Amino acid sequence: MKKLKVVQIGGEHDHASPIVNSLRRQSDLFDLIGYVLPEDDPRGQFEAAKKAFDGLPLLTLEQALNHPGLQGAVIETSEKNLTKYARVAVDSGLAVHMDKPGGDTGPAYQDLMAAAKARGAVFSLGYMYRFNPAVEKLMAMKERGELGEIVSVEAQMNCIHNPAKRDWLKKYKGGMMFFLGCHLIDLILQLQGEPSEILPLNACSGLDGAEGEDFGLALLRYARGWSIAKTSAVELGGFMRRQLVVCGTKATVELNPIEYYVKTGTPENQCVDMVVTSAEDCARRAWNARGEKQTFGPVNRYDAMMRAWAEAALGMRPGFVDFDYEARLHKAVLAASGIEPWRPQ
Repeated sequence: MKKLKVVQIGGEHDHASPIVNSLRRQSDLFDLIGYVLPEDDPRGQFEAAKKAFDGLPLLTLEQALNHPGLQGAVIETSEKNLTKYARVAVDSGLAVHMDKPGGDTGPAYQDLMAAAKARGAVFSLGYMYRFNPAVEKLMAMKERGELGEIVSVEAQMNCIHNPAKRDWLKKYKGGMMFFLGCHLIDLILQLQGEPSEILPLNACSGLDGAEGEDFGLALLRYARGWSIAKTSAVELGGFMRRQLVVCGTKATVELNPIEYYVKTGTPENQCVDMVVTSAEDCARRAWNARGEKQTFGPVNRYDAMMRAWAEAALGMRPGFVDFDYEARLHKAVLAASGIEPWRPQ
């Protein structure tokens, strides 16, 4: 199989080390020439996880971009620099995978999307839940009309972070909503389209003296009511309550938890449970209706995402990216974070 020749730019994003591990693991698809640590990017995260980069050449940006036959760039810098280096890669004619959410400056991101669209670039964002097998089935059910009209969506992505990480969140208005809530906004928009209103209700708990907004909550108004995105960094056991609940007139679908770890001894170590409760089940069992459960996995949360991008860059996945959607999604993330107001189309 033909391989995609790529470089990773940045080691500071939370996903930087698992992504480089995924690239190295999928050597049937990727020819990884090395990595770049931009001079204007922090290195704290990289230093903590640099073992993942052992044996790879450390290149300057100029060396990487001038490497013969380079086809793609994976952007894993700090959030502040994602858009900047993705734009460098796009302007260099490369396929780009950029981690989420794409920086906190709206105009620069919109310019990036416009430039990538104009070039016909193959572009991917680090929203790994798009490739979660249960989420893929859910989206297929929606497209087939099996959910009926969607009334509301409840999406949660919680965890417990140490005080230093929660203080780090103050770099970004919206804190957890910007950092992790972007995944939830993506899922809600995929399911329901654009809301008429986005109400950000993010807060700082103040626990341990941390100053970041470590409790994220956003309400999205739709024709039938409000959908909810909640993301907390101060929730003990929160990881196992990461969930997506979609309430439709024909069925309710619950992914709870949306991911959990299992011991496999391999990188494929996450599963997801899906429960589908149909209108027929409710008619038959009334208050006792609990639906049918299906377990997916084990899978690796990054491998399918990176494989899909490589296949698109190699011409095997036409129509891979909707730049207009990605542009509007970023506006919604900024609105949910309280960075800029939401202006529905």
